[in-house]
Amino acid sequence: MKSTVSLPEVGSQAEPKQDLRSQLAEYVAQQPASKQSFHKWMQILETASLAIPVAVFAVALYLSFAWKTVPTQAIPAAWLSFPLSFAPFLILVGLHAIGLRAFPPTHLLGKTMRIYLPVPGQVDKMVPLRVGGKAVAWGWGTVVAALVIGAFWGVFAWAVWTVNVALLTPLITFLGYALGIAIAGSIIFSIFRDIYRRITRFR
Repeated sequence: MKSTVSLPEVGSQAEPKQDLRSQLAEYVAQQPASKQSFHKWMQILETASLAIPVAVFAVALYLSFAWKTVPTQAIPAAWLSFPLSFAPFLILVGLHAIGLRAFPPTHLLGKTMRIYLPVPGQVDKMVPLRVGGKAVAWGWGTVVAALVIGAFWGVFAWAVWTVNVALLTPLITFLGYALGIAIAGSIIFSIFRDIYRRITRFR
């Protein structure tokens, strides 16, 4: 059986009996004062880091409306910087998870974490709170993903701003293939999920 948050063993994860926010609050309440303080400060930093995408979005929106008075490449460069602006938040979340040994360590991320598992009894299941070794692994994964994705969008935005055609061509090609695969995969997954749901209804 899966352990609850009261048993933060290495590689364990909490049962999804409660929402993630309640599970996390219960887990944090059982931690030493130093970890509770660390959790509090990381939450403050994570919330503050979300001001970056808000500011980038505002700038991109302003440039879009002021398109007659700004360089042509400034508008797409600004919008391409928007995904990059979430990198600091994701890096902080990853470090937060590593230090707290719980993932997701904040409800800001946990609210959006839902997966669809086409297996009996687990359709539309919410990702449970992970604690221990698995949480640390997820934390490092989040940091690495944030760096890779941030680097991609950062280079993309810079290439657009400098009109670097030699760099833009492979980036656009890669993005096109990635979107195509993602869309096709999503459609195929939705078809199989619907088939599975229909089969389970007749059992």
